[in-house]
This record gives sequence, C-alpha cells and structure tokens, in this order.
Amino acid sequence: MDTLLVELPCAEPRWKLPALTDLGNGQLAPARLLAVLERQRSRVVLMSAEQLERLLASPALPLSDLSLLQQLLFIAPTFAPDHPRLARQAAEQLGCVVQGYIWQQGRWQDLPSVEQALQQCRQRALDHPQVSAVALYGQALFALPHPSETLSVEDHLEATGAALDRHFEAHQLTEAVSLAERLGRAALLSMLNGLDSCGLLPVPLDDITQRLTEAGIAASHRALISRWLDVLQTQGLLRREATHLTPTLDASAWSHEALEAIWAQLARDWQANTGGSGTIAYARDNARQLQALMRGECAAVHLLFPEGRTERAAALYRESLAAQYQHRAVAHWIGAWAARQSTHTPLRILEVGAGTGSTTQALLPALQHASVDFLCTDVSRYFSEQAAARLQQWPWVRHGVFDIDRSALEQGYCTQAWDLIVAGGVLNASRDTARSLSTLHSLLKPGGWLVFSEPTREEFWVMASQAFMLDQASDERQLSSATFLDLAQWQAALARSGFQGNRSLPGTEHPLASLGHRVFVAQVPSQRLSRATLAAHLEYPDLHIELPDRLPDSDTLMQWAQFNPAQDLR
Repeated sequence: MDTLLVELPCAEPRWKLPALTDLGNGQLAPARLLAVLERQRSRVVLMSAEQLERLLASPALPLSDLSLLQQLLFIAPTFAPDHPRLARQAAEQLGCVVQGYIWQQGRWQDLPSVEQALQQCRQRALDHPQVSAVALYGQALFALPHPSETLSVEDHLEATGAALDRHFEAHQLTEAVSLAERLGRAALLSMLNGLDSCGLLPVPLDDITQRLTEAGIAASHRALISRWLDVLQTQGLLRREATHLTPTLDASAWSHEALEAIWAQLARDWQANTGGSGTIAYARDNARQLQALMRGECAAVHLLFPEGRTERAAALYRESLAAQYQHRAVAHWIGAWAARQSTHTPLRILEVGAGTGSTTQALLPALQHASVDFLCTDVSRYFSEQAAARLQQWPWVRHGVFDIDRSALEQGYCTQAWDLIVAGGVLNASRDTARSLSTLHSLLKPGGWLVFSEPTREEFWVMASQAFMLDQASDERQLSSATFLDLAQWQAALARSGFQGNRSLPGTEHPLASLGHRVFVAQVPSQRLSRATLAAHLEYPDLHIELPDRLPDSDTLMQWAQFNPAQDLR
C-alpha cells in the first residue's frame, strides 16, 4: 500500500502512515464528510475531535458504507474529560480501532484515561514553581500557592485623607475626642460599681480566679473581668495594697447616684456633638446591668438588640464622628478605586460582616456610576435579610451569608473571585485574625484589595458592654485578654497573611488618631499565582482549579461538593 506523509496540526515532526483521507484541518459538513470517506474507501482516517463529534451525531452515518475503515485517529489541542467517551462511542459506531492524541508538552501524545490525565495534572501542578502542595478531588484541583514577594504599592490614601480633612471641622473633632475620653471614664467607674456590687472590692490577690468563682462571675466572663482589674490598675483606679487591690477613689465616685449624673450629662453633650443618643443609651444600659452581665444572668445581646430590633446597634456604628470618618474614608477610597479601573467586566465586590449596614449604606452611593457586582453578606441570615430590606433602593446589590471563622470553600465561595473585599468592624470578632485574613486573601484576585475599618486600642466602654458577647480569641489577643489588636499587630497580621501596603487612616497627626479607629487598605500581590496561569500550565480546560489559603480536609471537600462552583461564584 502506498504511503502518505501527513502533517498533524501544530506538530513539528511528521508521522508516516498508510494512505489515508486527511481530514484533520477540514470543516466539512457531516454528510459531505461521509461522502468523501465512502468515495475514497479509506482504511485509515485522521480528523479533529470536533469533526468526529459531528460525524457520530449525523443521521446519515448508519446509511453510509464504511466497511473498509480499519483505524480512525482523532486529535485535540488539549485533553478534555469527554475524549475517552468519544473514543469508545466512535469504536462502537464505526466498528474500527479508534485512537486519540493530544498536543502536550510540545509533542503529540496518546490520549490518556481521565484518571491518568488527572494524575498528570496533579504532578504538573506540583512541578509548578509557585505551588507548594496539591489535593485532587474528582475533577477539582486544590493547589496551595507559595507566598508571593510583597512590594510597596500606591494606595492613594493621601487623596482620601485630604478629602476627609475638608469635610470635618477641627472643633468638632477635638470635642469628639473629649467625649470619647469621658465615655471611657464613665465605663471605668461603672466597672468599679459592678465589682463592688458583686462583693469583689477590695480584690484579694492570692487567688483571683477562685474569688471570681465565689462571687458568682460566669465562667465565660472571668477572663474579661480579670482584664478589667488590669485596666483599672493601669488607669490608676485600683492599687495594690498588701494582699488586695484597693480603689484609689472614694466609693461615692462610682455610686449609683454619681454614675447616673455622669451618664446623663454625657448623653446631653454627645447629642449636641453627634446629633444622636443611641450609643450613650446603650453604654448606660450596660453599666446599669453590669452585675447581671458579670454573673451571666443577663444576655448582652438583648441589650444591643432589644426585642430583636437593630436601631441601637445601627446607632453604635453611625453616630460618633470617628464612625462617620471611617465610613466616609471607606466610601471615598473605594469610589476613587472603582473610577480608576478600566475593566470591561463588572467589578466584583464582597462585603463581609455587613451587620446593620452602616458601611454599606455609606459606600453604595460612591459606586452608583460604576459597573459592579456587589455581594453584601453577614454571618447571620437574619442580618442578611434585614440588609436586603434596608437596601431596596439598590436593587443591583446581592445578599448572602458568610462566616469569617469558616473556610471559604466549605461555604461555597470560589477562590480568587473578587476584585475587592470590604469589612467594617467585623474582623475583631474573629477567633483567629490571621486565619480570617488568609481566607480573605485567598478570595481576592491577584492585585485585589482589602479595605476594612477596626479599632486598634482598648475601648473601655466596649469592655463593659459588647465584650460580653465576643468569643475568646485564639490569636495573640489571648495572651493579654485584649479585645482588639493594636496598629502594629494589625500590620504584622496583614503581612503574615500575604498582603502588601497595609497602611491606614487617619494619619498620626490627625485629631482622631488618638482614638485608635482606623481604616486599612491592603493589596494581594499582583504577581501571586492565578487560577488562569495555573490552568494554562496544566492544559486541562475542564479541570476546576481552586487556590485556597490551606488545603481542604475531607469535611470541607464534602461541603464544597454540595455547591456548584463552576457556575456559582457566590
């Protein structure tokens, strides 16, 4: 039999094969293709995988005479999981030997089985210089990227800071700082009142834990009350005398009558400065209930959300000038960021811990002229539904549930799916700050941004109110029982999680800087391994790729499998 040199598409070498009909590059209609095969009485045929699919689907195939056909070769530029099925179906319908080939690593290779192809992908992923570990689950590959080098970045914080300086008057800011200090002092005196009401003053130093137990302090709150004792000493309201901690002020300073007068005057001045009264009303109610809170006889959540209402919580995150500064800073920075983007696809923004929506409502007007896919989430479906009701004027906002203490994968969120993540005052509630930051880092695309606001110093009134609701931290806060990370700890945690930039507002010379409320902006390095880069390296187009902050365990994989990440990026 004569031979014919046939050049396969993309291949440098030539295969020497028996005379055949070379249909590798053709785009013949199935009926025309069958006519050519019958007329040439071909024994060996070469065609593309796409052509073969069309041929097998043709209703004219059973009517064609291909009895001389002995071997069919089909080619594809990359492997697809459907190729083994295609080979089996062609062998059954055509009654000949069918072999597939794919172009891989610079040469044509025999078509592997699905299992072989997946294992090849796993090994190729491990061979990638930016991958440290790999897990394979079905046709999903989970690759753990090596940390990327972090660089200095242009974060445009100065422009945002300048814009905010034009909005607030200096005397307002100075008065706001004074009011915050007075609120802290009222909380400290209320702590003394609470300790006295529980029979803890003076406090014996020999076994404080035992004394707290005997006084009926709830086990879940003893670490917090021990922290009170440290703070009261630092603030000069308790001093060590022999075997006890003794108040430095006369008991009249923290009597019920004295405290009522202090809180009443603070409420009037706060109203005049901020235009609201919810924050002081909440702090005062907690002060009045401290004995019951300390003993676990009163649920702190009921004081923040009386009868399930959110108005009081909303006031806490909106009223103060520090809160107003934070919201304006977040809105201005993100609005300016969105205006700088030149993408033709909608910017994907995820808000975590939206809560009462104070950050959301400040931010959305800044995005009204941008093309945005905005997902507003909270740990509670209750809050998510409340947010949906509040934000009806923004119909393009989606709503969902996200827990910063759980793996993103087990909640159905794909990695590297977001251009920006915003979090207003929620990360301090995580059990492990670094772990939560790493989770958010994995959700962002290379070059994506995290914008969040957080306190960076102890707030005494929070220690006497919201602190009763917070879980015990498992990060460096447990070493000091602190409620919040300080500025240096936040910057270190961001760096350990792979973020770069990590700067914040207000500046050190700003009047509000002493209060410790800060807005951080941090970026994922643009050179970080991307899903697209790894997919191009693997040459397996139907493989689902995730690049998490840690490889998932079996439970996480089972929960992840309940979702359809290929179609639902959340």
